[in-house]
Amino acid sequence: MKNFFVCILTLIIQSAAAQKVLLLSEITENERTVLINRYAEDDTDQKNQQLLYQTVDSNIRTVFPNVPKNGIDVSAGIMVNKEGYVDYVLFDLLHSQKYNKDSLAGKFRDAFTRHMSKYKASVPGKPFILSFSLGIGQVKQPREVRHTDSSLTDLASLIAYKDTLGIKRLFLNDLELKAIPNSIYRYPNLEELYLGKNEIEAVNLDMKKLPILSQLHLQSNKISSENFRISVNKTLKLLNLNENQLTDIPIQTSNCKRLEILWLSGNDLTKLRNASFKGLKKIKDFNLYKTNIALLPGGIKKMKHLQTLDLYHNNLEALPKAITKLKRLTHLAVSHNQLSILPAKLYKLKNINTLYAHHNRLSKLPEKIALLQDMKILDLGHNWFTNFPDQITAFTKLEELDLSGNNFHEFPTQLLKIKHLDKLYLRGNPFTENQSELKYGQELGSLKDKNIEVFY
Repeated sequence: MKNFFVCILTLIIQSAAAQKVLLLSEITENERTVLINRYAEDDTDQKNQQLLYQTVDSNIRTVFPNVPKNGIDVSAGIMVNKEGYVDYVLFDLLHSQKYNKDSLAGKFRDAFTRHMSKYKASVPGKPFILSFSLGIGQVKQPREVRHTDSSLTDLASLIAYKDTLGIKRLFLNDLELKAIPNSIYRYPNLEELYLGKNEIEAVNLDMKKLPILSQLHLQSNKISSENFRISVNKTLKLLNLNENQLTDIPIQTSNCKRLEILWLSGNDLTKLRNASFKGLKKIKDFNLYKTNIALLPGGIKKMKHLQTLDLYHNNLEALPKAITKLKRLTHLAVSHNQLSILPAKLYKLKNINTLYAHHNRLSKLPEKIALLQDMKILDLGHNWFTNFPDQITAFTKLEELDLSGNNFHEFPTQLLKIKHLDKLYLRGNPFTENQSELKYGQELGSLKDKNIEVFY
């Protein structure tokens, strides 16, 4: 639970004796509006604002020379007169209950008074306001907890609740837990266990005591690959290990014999290798978003049942040929990498209906990609295309096509050959910059006549 403490500090810089401190209750909303309007200018000198922010940032942080464990957010509005001196500082503090609000406000009040009294704008002449937010340490946000039937959300209930057979979900996220409480084993009918946003470093889960657990959420903890242990089971279907300290897929993940969804985003998977994929052939949804992968091992071909593969925001310059062995793949997301080409035999993935490949370095498509006749969404935005890929016109089920941010200097007339399309994105191409609607009105009209929604 956070406390909001709002103070208004009035600084009359020219005379230290004239300084006056006002609490929020001592000034009305109307009075604050009048103050803001008095100092607001449309053409504020940005250099003045930048230098003032640097002064504030360096000096106000001295209130806490060492970064506090419990963070504080400072929001402020500093009002400077035409002579270049600070008249008013309005500030607001967001912090945890572990601080005494009056003492904390006093510290910041003193800091603002001391440091702002020395400030003078480098280019005086017009009044201005600097508004900013400053974070000192990490502010713990209010805990967000789902409330559903047959669930518990706190440690006290976890330990004391009597009807243990009726509980199906435990929401123990964001409780600063260092380890998984043994009390979870009191609930043999548990189906979903949420332990995200804690400080758990090691997992050793006995699935025999949780015989029907199907979802395990452990995101945003401190779990390493070596410290993840789980007993053999046939019930777990979803394992969320996003944003931990993994460097490889934990070996004992393969103990989950019917695992279908594995999320590993936000880990630094620099030790990923062919053997990492052993025992994962049942997985359908595999998330490797932002995992710092520069090379995807060919061992991924072992994931025979994979349907969705997310490789967004990595360092891939190429995809392995082995990816074309994933015959059940329907969704492939490889955006925000450094790909200059897609696999030549991508056409073998005949079930693909969604391909996200935007923000790469593609300038052409594989020759036989048109054989992917189930394609519905194709996103090639922000690549290096200068010539329109003719293969696109062969997709008969296409619903969305994104070619934004490429290098088409003229309207691609091949687009008129596309038989079926709902949405077309063309923004950010050179041909859209100068009176495109006037110059290409006939072509754009033809697309709209086919009920295609065009964004340009």
